[in-house]
Amino acid sequence: QMISFYKFAPLAKPEECRDTLFEKLQGIPGLRGSIYLAQEGINAQMAVPPEHLDELLEACSTGLPVSFDPFADEKPNIGDVVPSSTPTFNRLIVRTRDYVLRDGIDSSAIALDWSNAGPELEANEWHEAVMDRSNKGALLDCRNLYESDEGTFRGATPLETDTFQDSWSQLDGMTKDLSKDEPVYIFCTGGIRCVKVGAYLKQHLGFDNVKRLKHGIIGYQKWAEDNPGEPSAWEGENFLFDKRRFEEKGEETEEAIEKE
Repeated sequence: QMISFYKFAPLAKPEECRDTLFEKLQGIPGLRGSIYLAQEGINAQMAVPPEHLDELLEACSTGLPVSFDPFADEKPNIGDVVPSSTPTFNRLIVRTRDYVLRDGIDSSAIALDWSNAGPELEANEWHEAVMDRSNKGALLDCRNLYESDEGTFRGATPLETDTFQDSWSQLDGMTKDLSKDEPVYIFCTGGIRCVKVGAYLKQHLGFDNVKRLKHGIIGYQKWAEDNPGEPSAWEGENFLFDKRRFEEKGEETEEAIEKE
């Protein structure tokens, strides 16, 4: 079972949280993936046997401070169930970082509140907006170019970045001719990048109508699978950040579990 989640909120003592969380997770059979903790929050992508999913969710809820429940406001993004032979992640990594999503923004010059990033649209609402090309405004692919080249939503404009830290100058240029009240639809793989992009568009560039795709492309594709009668607005493949994209190469996965 593929699962991902993130939460932007102050996390005191991330090193202690790392140790406590790892102790709770290391006993879950077959669990692999990565969890990054920082003072700004948490970001996780994992694969777990379906029969241990509830155990994983419970550990993630109780392994962090009560004031920092990652699922209090947002349910995790439950993705595909893939065969056990499908490569996903090598091992379990629980690691602290300076940022869970490094953005390159000079916070002394641009102060942003990640909780003010524009509303999220459910997959069906997003579908209607993308399919209705009478909508004005912009539809921005907030991933890097190597991801957008694999596939994107019809009519989307890629930021054409090499790294996420390149996003800000691209956004400055690509939106300079847009009216501040025009809708700006933004999407990424799982939603985390759009939190920071949405905050930048709203608070720094002054756009009033920023809308994000809830659970990102992963969430939309799951909705599309559950609604086969609807023509998909997605064209191409979704670039994955786990080993499934290397499946045809026959790479082996490691069984080791470690904390870094």
